[in-house]
Amino acid sequence: LIFNGTVIFCELKSSMSRADVYTFQRKVAFYEKRHQRHVTRSIIISPMVEPRAFGIAEKLHIEVYSDSLDVPIAKLDNT
Repeated sequence: LIFNGTVIFCELKSSMSRADVYTFQRKVAFYEKRHQRHVTRSIIISPMVEPRAFGIAEKLHIEVYSDSLDVPIAKLDNT
């Protein structure tokens, strides 16, 4: 998703494990390399996330939300 020049990489899943978080990060890295564009925000939206996956996501600077309505709109335009 590109919004006002900001590249936002988002994945919606029914559940997210630690391995899924690492896989998501590899997808982000692949996109950045392939398209030569920096991903400003990485977002995972999933109602069921393994507790250990939260720590991995935080370390990798990935935002995790349980519902799409929880994603702050103000952050989308970097204000």
